[in-house]
Amino acid sequence: MIMNKMHGRWLAARQAGLLKRVSSMYFQAALVGLAVATTPLPAHAQLTVDKLWMDFENNSAGREDVLLRNDSDRRYYISVEPAEIVNAGRDDEMRKEYQNPQDLGLLISPNRLVLEPGQFRALRIVSINDQLSVDRVYRIRVTPKIGAIEVDNAEGDDRDANLVVLMAYDLLVIVRPDGATTQIVPERTQEQITLRNIGNTNILLIDGEACPEGELPRDCVTLPDTRLYAGAAITFDLPEPGARVRFVSRERTHTPPKQISF
Repeated sequence: MIMNKMHGRWLAARQAGLLKRVSSMYFQAALVGLAVATTPLPAHAQLTVDKLWMDFENNSAGREDVLLRNDSDRRYYISVEPAEIVNAGRDDEMRKEYQNPQDLGLLISPNRLVLEPGQFRALRIVSINDQLSVDRVYRIRVTPKIGAIEVDNAEGDDRDANLVVLMAYDLLVIVRPDGATTQIVPERTQEQITLRNIGNTNILLIDGEACPEGELPRDCVTLPDTRLYAGAAITFDLPEPGARVRFVSRERTHTPPKQISF
């Protein structure tokens, strides 16, 4: 019964687009910047997407279609910029771009498009990875602009318009290896606990709390949500040495959440 309620709450939040606490882990919707513009933006101008996190299994011929919809009253020119996140979750994490899709390991089409008001289009993502031993992690930045960028179906004066960059989405794509397994090893001191993932795939940890033994609900300390990548570690402060740490975890988009504790 508890797990059914938990799963229902997760799905309801996802469908309503209210996953605010995990937004920093598996997507970033941020203001990218503003260029010269002479017309104020309408308050309701926005681009919406139907999914922000995608999973592929190794050696699969699977594909994902992400629906993009223009819910504004202005024409949107959209650019799509994929990159691999190397050493995800570590101090030396970096975003690496590739010119060749074979090196990137993803086929994405289209990479530029125009959306009229109320129109929607599908962005197709296909993994072409093979024989992975650990996750490959990607971010696909989807950036809407008002104005014009160089696209095949833009003509005439459209090519010379000024641009206004609106809210951009950083979609998370994970390609998992064969035998993908998360293995979390806790390491404790008197003041802190470190969770280290020595497996070969990542896991999402949300709704975390550290509670003293024999606690009342008000005694628990809320822990920040995180995605723990393979080979990475995260450290949390403890309210007391023997505090019990609990999280709701989720490994894949299609698997239900479960509770884990340390």
